[in-house]
Amino acid sequence: MTLIQSKYAKGIVALAYPSIAGAATAMRFEHQLAAAPVGGDILELAVVPAGTRVVNVILDSDDLDTNGAPAMTMDVGFMSGDFGDDSGARTCGAEFFSGSTLAQAGGVATPTLKTAYRTTKSNKDRSIGIKFPVAAATFAAGLIGLTVIVSTE
Repeated sequence: MTLIQSKYAKGIVALAYPSIAGAATAMRFEHQLAAAPVGGDILELAVVPAGTRVVNVILDSDDLDTNGAPAMTMDVGFMSGDFGDDSGARTCGAEFFSGSTLAQAGGVATPTLKTAYRTTKSNKDRSIGIKFPVAAATFAAGLIGLTVIVSTE
């Protein structure tokens, strides 16, 4: 398993934080996949700021898998460890998406899992990652994005 870190996780791009208590704040994260992730790789893509909880996420992806089978799958969820830590021992949950085939043809999706809407606040920044349990049959470079909507309530 390889940990792929986005420009946000590497600290290259400044992050937005909610400035008004109770207001929802949307943050857009994206990563250009130039090389094919292998099965089990994790992309550390987004951050959930300390003191906030996720209200909703919107996943979007280009067509990253131009072949039919096996379809590239993605799990999207909270990662273990600290935001920005480049340890290869980190894991990725599936609170938001489990086994999504969105990257097979590209598109946009919102969660259907109840766990996506039952997140809680934390006193530290948390990472949202994308795990690729099944690699693309025929990879095509493209963009994968995640819009994260957080609230302090």
